[in-house]
Amino acid sequence: MTVNNQQRTKLGLIIGISSLFAAYFFAFGLFLPYFPVYLKDLAFTPVQIALIVAIPNIVRIVATPVMTGISDRAGRRRLSISIFAIVCAVAFGVIANVNTYALMVAVVVVMSIFLAPLQPLSDAYAYEAVKSRGLDYGVMRSWGSAAFIAATMFGGWYLGLFESVQLVYFMVVGLVVMAVLSLQLPGMPSEHRKAAQGAADEGHAKGELQRLELHIVLFAGGLTLGSMAGLFSFGSIFWLSHGISDTNVGLLWSAGVLAEISVFLLGGRLLGRIGPLGFMLIGAIGGILRWIVFPHADTFGSALVVQLMHGVNFGMTHLGMMAFLAEVVSGKRLGTAQGLSQTYIGLFTGVAGITAGWIYEVNPTYAFYAMAVVAAGGSIVLGLFWARLRRFSGEVPAG
Repeated sequence: MTVNNQQRTKLGLIIGISSLFAAYFFAFGLFLPYFPVYLKDLAFTPVQIALIVAIPNIVRIVATPVMTGISDRAGRRRLSISIFAIVCAVAFGVIANVNTYALMVAVVVVMSIFLAPLQPLSDAYAYEAVKSRGLDYGVMRSWGSAAFIAATMFGGWYLGLFESVQLVYFMVVGLVVMAVLSLQLPGMPSEHRKAAQGAADEGHAKGELQRLELHIVLFAGGLTLGSMAGLFSFGSIFWLSHGISDTNVGLLWSAGVLAEISVFLLGGRLLGRIGPLGFMLIGAIGGILRWIVFPHADTFGSALVVQLMHGVNFGMTHLGMMAFLAEVVSGKRLGTAQGLSQTYIGLFTGVAGITAGWIYEVNPTYAFYAMAVVAAGGSIVLGLFWARLRRFSGEVPAG
């Protein structure tokens, strides 16, 4: 293959992965901030809303490692993404036509089983491309964040004119596009059935996936990212209750993701200096500060400033965790490892989300203070095990 052909192939892969992220995060950018608003329009209580919003996080505790493990063992990562996305699209179509609480819970549970593995499988595919083709994960992932911004801004504008239920159908469109795009991507080495089966036969990843240090890092990352449950459940509702317009709510979500994009685009250089664990610790500390200040930022200007902390809180934690996993886990098991990380995140996000619902009914301010406590847990875990983690990360290149 000539140099020009190699460059075109590489560019095509970059565009394909970037588009895959964009399709997923367009759907997710509507789901995350506006699904609670749709539930509120159905007259569900804050506790009911918190429970439904927490379901995907609770379900993925079990569903993610199971579904990603099935995909890795089958060696059909791209096909798995396509099938799971289609099932999710159908489920959202049903959700748009449900108005009773019990039925909503049942459908969301089913939807969550297939939603859970979409991001970890996409991340696994992308990071295998990083390792095998020399691509930049941050650049490709930033297109997903850009699509998230577009979705939140679109959703905020749309809510000012139309009913929230109609946004659910746009989620369906994003998932269908994702399903189609995944089948257009080229295969990676681990997706060959023989290679995948070899990975499954080697003691089911006992050496790689059962290391204590790995679980310490994922536990800490799960706490840090789980602290965002209050934002996911009540961020939009909190801002709307303080007179911030629908359009400006969309801008606030977009501002946070812009900060996230900046970290993804520029974080590679810092990651090489600070290392994955250092990135995660900074993200946890940023989370503590963010949630302490959040309930007092009740104007658009002040909320905008706080939302820019998302780049530190989420961006650095996510990038650090992804870089850590890519360095310590082989491509054959990367999907399963990503699923394992989502199990920790789902556990803490689910528990924190339900807790936030109870507390929010009493006092919204205390609900966000509780999220600061969860983020503090992540920083404490990393701090207490810092010496041991540094010895472990000494085996891992910082970049």
